[in-house]
Amino acid sequence: MLINADDGTYFMPKSSKTKAKTKTQLKTKRATQPEASGITTKKSYWIALSIFIVVALSVACYTLNFAIDDIVVLMIAIVFLIGLIGYVRISPSKLSKSKRGTFLFVGTSIIGFSIWAIIMVILLKTETIDTVFGDKAFLIFPSLIICLTTGAFIGELMGKNSRVQKFFFKPKDDI
Repeated sequence: MLINADDGTYFMPKSSKTKAKTKTQLKTKRATQPEASGITTKKSYWIALSIFIVVALSVACYTLNFAIDDIVVLMIAIVFLIGLIGYVRISPSKLSKSKRGTFLFVGTSIIGFSIWAIIMVILLKTETIDTVFGDKAFLIFPSLIICLTTGAFIGELMGKNSRVQKFFFKPKDDI
């Protein structure tokens, strides 16, 4: 059915079925499009970033007269952190971003912090904390970063397990 507009042109009105079909087609079209490929999705970027950070920070720490073992501990913490971020960015996941973030958060805050707290309590109770850290109390922070990063990685691996996903995020029943 053609409708005459005021200016003398004719047009065909869109039915609600056409609009609904168009919205559905757009949703499926958006869902099937792959994520934009950028430089941060390449493994070589994360390796180059790690190498650059390690070299630059090593030179800076050396010029500030840090001990070699202190520099090594700092570099391990930084490489762990960059490695986790790169792994999460590169590896595909079937989870939504919020669910994946939940697993990372739980891994970091509960698992990672628990690992660090247990290690610190053991070192304090056995009175070996001075042996491990000596007079360099700032090394406690890289140890915390290493434990938190390890916990986040464990959380990420837990999130890939379908049984764990079903346990924490039960499927919604149709009513």
